[in-house]
Amino acid sequence: MILRTPPQRKRRAGSGAGDDADLGLVKSVGVASATGRSPVSDRRLALYDRPTALALADAPGEPFDDMVCTYHCRQMVKSEFMVALDTAEKQVQEYQTKLVALEDQLSKSEDERMQFLDKLNYVEQELAATKGRESALQERLLKELGEYQERYRGQVMKINELEVQLNKEIDSRISAESSVSSAKALIKDLEGDLHRLSESSEREKKTLKKELSYVKEDLSLSASKNNAELEKTILRAENYESEAKLLNEQLTNLKKQLDECLSEKNEMELKLLNSSALPNQHAPTEEQKLIKLLQEELRNYEKEVHEAKRLKSSHMNVELLKEKLLEEQGRRERAELELSKLQEIGARAHKLELELASCTALLSNIPDVSSYADIPQKIADLQKQALTYLNEVGEVTSRLKELEVALEYADLSKQQAEGEAALAKERAASATREVKRLELMVSSTCLLRSVKKEIS
Repeated sequence: MILRTPPQRKRRAGSGAGDDADLGLVKSVGVASATGRSPVSDRRLALYDRPTALALADAPGEPFDDMVCTYHCRQMVKSEFMVALDTAEKQVQEYQTKLVALEDQLSKSEDERMQFLDKLNYVEQELAATKGRESALQERLLKELGEYQERYRGQVMKINELEVQLNKEIDSRISAESSVSSAKALIKDLEGDLHRLSESSEREKKTLKKELSYVKEDLSLSASKNNAELEKTILRAENYESEAKLLNEQLTNLKKQLDECLSEKNEMELKLLNSSALPNQHAPTEEQKLIKLLQEELRNYEKEVHEAKRLKSSHMNVELLKEKLLEEQGRRERAELELSKLQEIGARAHKLELELASCTALLSNIPDVSSYADIPQKIADLQKQALTYLNEVGEVTSRLKELEVALEYADLSKQQAEGEAALAKERAASATREVKRLELMVSSTCLLRSVKKEIS
């Protein structure tokens, strides 16, 4: 607060003379102002807070008790006002530098937001590519399963044909054994007849002996023929049995190889980098081709595992994006704090404007200024600067709102990416289930073959 001069003392007896002196001072001040000289140059007193025209318009005999201010008081008021003006200008410059820093931060945040949007688009493209790969892998698996089922059916048909041939050979052997048993029974019957005939007559005995010799020769020939045929059928049966054993051995080998392939599948995740070429095999057979196809299927399954790992890495990228979004939210909170500070600064600026208005009211009565019109012009300039500052604050708030909208859009895109990652995980789980189902089918085929081997 600017302290004025103390109130005037009580009037003495010669108050009329004092009033006349005051009127003389007013006139002298008017004359000095008309001639362009300062009323303080001759160290005289001037009226404070009272226009000269009004002072002259009053009645000459009417007393007035106005307060007066000395030259030193006016100089003190002027210096205080100039100090306040300098501090206000310094604060305006500081606020302008803060605004520039805030605009730089906003531009940086917009660049980072564009980078995050590019990263989100890249993640979405990778997810679409993984979807296409998964669909292609599923189609390939279905084709390979169809081929495997057709081959399995062909093997089952061949096994059924071999079983039919074995049954035919067994039936032929049984018929040969029945014919031999019937021939033996006939021989016994003939011998009984011979014994009966020998008792009847010796002639018939001789003839019968001759006939018996002929019959024995025929029987021996037929028996030898039957024995040869039996040996042939036995050899054929043994050959078929050996072939069946070989097939069963091949089936067991295939089962072992399948078990080895399954064990290799479990170990391939640790030996991908050190994996070498497949060992050299013997001449290609149908069973070895099946083994190769199964190995190729296992490789395809390993590729699916790699794809699942890539999906896991994309999930890790999504988690990194989450962390960056959290950082962006922290920055947004900081920007909101800066906004609150800016609002406080605006309130302070308003207070400063009020103080400047009071200072201008005080400066309106200071005569040492070159022209009275300069002070309102400066005040108007300061007001314009304050208005521009407020406009810039409004622009900053609008930009912050745009950033909040962009962050909400980024949150939505993040949720979409998380949903797509969950779908990719479910598809990977379905692929693993398909692998398990195929393993169960292979084990069931091995069990069926073992059962057929036991039946045969």
